[in-house]
Amino acid sequence: MTHIIEEKLWTYEDYLNLADDKTCEILGGRLSMMVPAPEFNHQLISARMQFLIMRFVEKKDLGYVVDAPTDVVLDEVNVVQPDILFISRENRAIIKKKGVFGPPDLIVEIVSPSTQHRDVYEKKDLYATFKVKEYWIVNPYMKCIEVLSLNGKGVYTLFSEGYMDEGGHGTIKSNVLKDFIVNLEDVFKEDFEGG
Repeated sequence: MTHIIEEKLWTYEDYLNLADDKTCEILGGRLSMMVPAPEFNHQLISARMQFLIMRFVEKKDLGYVVDAPTDVVLDEVNVVQPDILFISRENRAIIKKKGVFGPPDLIVEIVSPSTQHRDVYEKKDLYATFKVKEYWIVNPYMKCIEVLSLNGKGVYTLFSEGYMDEGGHGTIKSNVLKDFIVNLEDVFKEDFEGG
């Protein structure tokens, strides 16, 4: 669940003064806090995705893959903590001790009922504005991944989309990570139900 903390223009400096135990983001100067922690399925899918991407990136020595919570400071009023991000070796200058200061090459967000609108609409627009080359939207409930690629006009277009069928089939590919193909069964092979 996400809720807005206080209606005022929040900045990165304000963000740095928050308690360390809070998971927050600033979108357009609005501070929102994530409460409670993501569900187990969300974290399991995130771990699997990070493993697959990291294994490919490290094997080819392409750059760096990290997961949340990592601060990505796009500007003074936009600070996000994507589920997974990739930064190419060529773009490594944006990596600092306190986080990432500039747009990663690729961002992955795993939607949940409380974050779906933000991930699918607000963050998509934000990431396009800041020229994140590729944005993946992972939907655990539909067992679907959309890979959006930034075109020359600064607009995301659908590059690849995959749905896992009942037989566990379905794949997606990346435009940024050339020759990287994900079998959706490796991401969605098991989920946990119940409270």
